[in-house]
This record gives sequence, C-alpha cells and structure tokens, in this order.
Amino acid sequence: MELKLGVMPSRGCADPATTAQFVRLLEDLGCESVWAVEHVVVPDDYASVYPYDRSGRMNLGPHDDIPDPLHWLTFAAACTSTLRLGTAMLILPEHHPVALAKRLATVDALSGGRLLAGIGVGWLREEYDAVGVPFAERGARADEYLEAMRALWTGDPARYDGRFVSFGPVHSRPRPLRGTVPIVVGGHSAAAVRRAARLGDGWYPLGVRGAAFAERRELLRRECEALGRDPDEVEVTVRAPGDRGELETLRSLGVARVVIRADPEDLVGVRDKVRRYQKEMLAS
Repeated sequence: MELKLGVMPSRGCADPATTAQFVRLLEDLGCESVWAVEHVVVPDDYASVYPYDRSGRMNLGPHDDIPDPLHWLTFAAACTSTLRLGTAMLILPEHHPVALAKRLATVDALSGGRLLAGIGVGWLREEYDAVGVPFAERGARADEYLEAMRALWTGDPARYDGRFVSFGPVHSRPRPLRGTVPIVVGGHSAAAVRRAARLGDGWYPLGVRGAAFAERRELLRRECEALGRDPDEVEVTVRAPGDRGELETLRSLGVARVVIRADPEDLVGVRDKVRRYQKEMLAS
C-alpha cells in the first residue's frame, strides 16, 4: 500500500501570498493533503498540560497567528485543485453542530469534495472557559455533535433529539459532495478510539508511538469488529516518523497516511523536506 503524505504547517500563517505559495508548492510536490490546526483563543497563561510534548506546553503562543482552519482551508482550496484539506483538529465541542455542519458542507462542496474533517475534544480548559462550554462534558458533546451533523447531512428533512442539541424537521444545504464529510477522529485515548470506531471515517492518534500505538490500533480493530464494521474502513493517519523501520511497522499496522511538519514561510525548506522524505522514506 502506498502511503499518502500530508503536511501540517509548523506555524500559523495568515498572509495570503505565503499561504497560496505554500499550498501550491505542496500540490506541485505531489503531497496528498494539508492540515490546519485550531485554537479559537490562546490564553496569556494556562495551567492545562499540553499532552503531546514533555514540556507540557504547546509550540504555539499568544502572539502566533492561528487562522480559523475552515476559512484558511477555503482559501487553500481556491489556490489548488487536487490537494486534500484536513483539520487537525477542530475542537468539536466548542462549536454548535448545526452551524458547523453548514460550514463543513460548504467547504466540502466548494472544494470539490476535498475536505477531511479532523475533530478532537481538546485539552485546553482555559479555551473552553473562554467560549463558555463545560470542559468536563466535552466527550459526550463530541459524540452527540457528530451524530447531529450526520443527521443534517443525510436527513430530508433532518431531525435530532439529544441532550445538548435538538432540531427538526429542518433542511441544511448544500450537502457534502459524497453524502458526508469524512470525519477523522483525533486522539489516542480509549474513548477516542471507540469514537473513531463508532462515528469516524478515520483515526488520527497524537502523542503515541511504538507498542502503545500498536495496542491502540488493535483496540480499534476490536471495537470495529464488535460493531460489525470492517476495521479497514477507518483510515489511519499518524505523525510521520523519521525512522524507516518505524515507518514500515506503521505500514504493516495499516497506517494509510503520514503527516510531516513544515514552515510555510520557508518554501525552500518545505521543498527540501518533502522531497527528502519522499526519497528517503516513502520510495520503494
């Protein structure tokens, strides 16, 4: 199986010329996808622990640009024709699902069906406080919001009656080009794996490697089979490893896509990094 190569900007970029050059270069280099991060706000300081770095702090700070990922990807879509457009990750419980379903479907339709909606529940309690959503309910909200969005994309009319959101009968147009926006569930917790099995088209674990990843991958397989679902239906995306042996292990475990980080303001560096990874890691 040929691994797909995605690229995530290592820093936020809100400059239109830089963004256009960056995403066009990725497409010209044969990259399959570009992935945009989300933080609605970044607190001046926070007590929450970032789980994906030993420091407990994320690399983005209060003075970094972090554009709205769907607006940024809409711009990227207008600059490209084949590059897939992923969010990594939309912090789903911070969005009202009725409005978000419309935004996602619109980007998907305008891009010709290229959107990959990566969603997660987040880790930054202070951000939840800023948008007025209870941090403790984020998992339950995420599950319900996914169901509600799918109802809006498929119902005619759509109806949903849940704990956090209820509506119907209503209509939401445009519809996603292929009937749904592919949902890529982010996270490596057992709850995230179960969410991917039940409600996801893909799974994108963060912060887990080696034996821990293999264990979670096996849990995904078991959860899918318990639901009567083919585990291969859930496309697995991971951060790109720098070791060829590890990459081959990931391939053997059914990983479909690897994502590298690159600085959009250093186009020469982007070109060199992508070509080197393609040649040294992905070439047969």
